[in-house]
Amino acid sequence: MAEKVFRNTFAPEIDGDTIRVGMVIAGLRHGTIREDDLPAEVHDAVAAELERREREMISPERVILLLIGTMGEVRGRTLLQKYTFLVDMEMYSRKSRDIYTMFGWKPHQSGPHSVWPGRFVDRAVRDGLVEEFSLTSRHSIDSVGYRLAGRGQKVYNGLLGAFQKDIDRMRELFAELSPEQHVDRVTFHICANYPEYIDSKAT
Repeated sequence: MAEKVFRNTFAPEIDGDTIRVGMVIAGLRHGTIREDDLPAEVHDAVAAELERREREMISPERVILLLIGTMGEVRGRTLLQKYTFLVDMEMYSRKSRDIYTMFGWKPHQSGPHSVWPGRFVDRAVRDGLVEEFSLTSRHSIDSVGYRLAGRGQKVYNGLLGAFQKDIDRMRELFAELSPEQHVDRVTFHICANYPEYIDSKAT
């Protein structure tokens, strides 16, 4: 969608007869444009653009909801940790992972570790977006799994438009790797492809 352009009648410090809505937002953030000086149509366009950016912005919390919703359920906290790592590495931090990852992964003796997936899913449970269920499976080392609650399903459905490509990639990734949610199979893949995150000395 083309970015809206307006006549520049309100930002004399910015050169040019026209100004794009993205430049208006940048000017507002840096203090070179005052909100009170904006014409009504520009103000409305800025509000609409900020709402669009918020709607389409990926965040760790949204990754957890997308992951659980796409899988239908995640059978244990250990799998949630490993799935989140793979989604982060393969999709969101692929280009930046040498210096930065979305979840701040660190090497560990049992594979990459981050406190954030657990914290985010616990928050989602408290907020009524995710529900826990008891596990009785020889394929899981955990006693509790996660699935979307009714409220979480509504949020997930609302994300489908903006994040359909993300959802399709998650389905593709886990259909190939872990269709039956086996921890050992996922762990083997991580060890083989991300050995820098395995540290036998870490505790």
